[in-house]
Amino acid sequence: MGKIDFQGLRDFISKTGDNHVEDLKIFLRQPSVSARGEGVEECAHMLANFMEKAGFNVEIWRIDKANPVVYGEVYGSRSKTLLMYGHYDVQPPEPLDKWDKPPFEAAEVECGKILARGASDSKGNVMAIVKAAELYNAFNFNLPLNLRVIFEGEEEIGSPNLPKYIEAYRKRLKADAAVCFDGGLDYKGRPAISLGLKGILSVELRCRTAKTDGHSSLAPLIENPAWRLIEVLKSLKDEGGRILIEGWYDDVKVPTEEDIRLLEEISGEDHERSIEELKKHFGVENLLGNVKGLEAVKKLMFEPTCNIAGLCSGYVGPGSKTVLPSEAYAKIDFRLVYDQDPSELFEKLKMHMETGGFKDIEVKLLSILEPSKTPASAPIVKAVKMAAEGTYGVKPQVAPMSPGSGPDYLFTKRLGVHSVWTGCAPPFSNAHAPNEFITREAFLNGILYASSIMEHFASI
Repeated sequence: MGKIDFQGLRDFISKTGDNHVEDLKIFLRQPSVSARGEGVEECAHMLANFMEKAGFNVEIWRIDKANPVVYGEVYGSRSKTLLMYGHYDVQPPEPLDKWDKPPFEAAEVECGKILARGASDSKGNVMAIVKAAELYNAFNFNLPLNLRVIFEGEEEIGSPNLPKYIEAYRKRLKADAAVCFDGGLDYKGRPAISLGLKGILSVELRCRTAKTDGHSSLAPLIENPAWRLIEVLKSLKDEGGRILIEGWYDDVKVPTEEDIRLLEEISGEDHERSIEELKKHFGVENLLGNVKGLEAVKKLMFEPTCNIAGLCSGYVGPGSKTVLPSEAYAKIDFRLVYDQDPSELFEKLKMHMETGGFKDIEVKLLSILEPSKTPASAPIVKAVKMAAEGTYGVKPQVAPMSPGSGPDYLFTKRLGVHSVWTGCAPPFSNAHAPNEFITREAFLNGILYASSIMEHFASI
């Protein structure tokens, strides 16, 4: 069949948009909190039903002690195959008292905002892919290529079992390129296109100095685990943010000349504005080291990080309690750049604890993701850029790296295909925070964007 008319598709989406949005709301009302297993199974089946109605051949894949993966495929009119990735699981909605509406109500408020946990990260993106395929059926058109989709239910806990799924179903996932549709738009409403992601190493450090809590009057005699943990944390990085673990930077391969070229293609005004918007959103006057503009962007993309994500010991309720805690723990995430290996770095962290005199500190591995990278010359990069400009009417931002993390490395390093990270979530959409949202406009444009990516990649 012929090539789809995108103006006709845009008009059709505007006429049928209410139906698509209602389906999205149904999807958002189903909890799927992977951190505690809430509603995950039910959400997988709901997603499979939506996909079947859209024309996919659907399978729910399972491996032992893992959340299900929902896989779908549609055969098109050409031999080229595109693999698209997303995730249907969401973060816990707490703190609940900070939400303007219940987090799983999917209430629509002013300016077409739909408030819900997972609205932007990433159920809106997932449903945009599903609806894009569905629209080809509505037009009685074949897809321009073979489409394979893989939607996992563990991304928000670090995708611990996705490598096993990729290995078990490697032949089924064969493709010419991949698109991880889990991103969004920048501060100007332009699609953000990332050619790589940072990796992550998440750990827990735990210190116990007594078998039970005691009265704080015993502080001169019994070691406080919180102070001991503070010693450990201070040993991990210096005041400038440089990580002090021996050998941590040995395998860093960024920024490359191409990385710098891509950044320099973005105007200085855009760099300045994006950083100012970030500061405004978080209500901070200055960034660490007082960096600005391009230098701030470089630090964000190309520097490994050591972040305290959580810290707890003793009594943290209202008022005071004169207690000497027996235990303290911290959750740490290290963001990694290309081509650091999180497994090797975990061993270096353990060696740091041993040689630094912290053998009494328990080190627990929570999750790992490897960093990824795709060259700017890859055909899928060209296709996504063309689709973005055609859909949104503006030149997209193409970044060599994203400061965020995800399982992109499974496509680039395990399946051996080029991959691009993009999506349709609106800017500053409160992902992982109260009042997360997507807008009607962002979602409906996302449907067109996903369709356009297929068309352009099929033609290259």
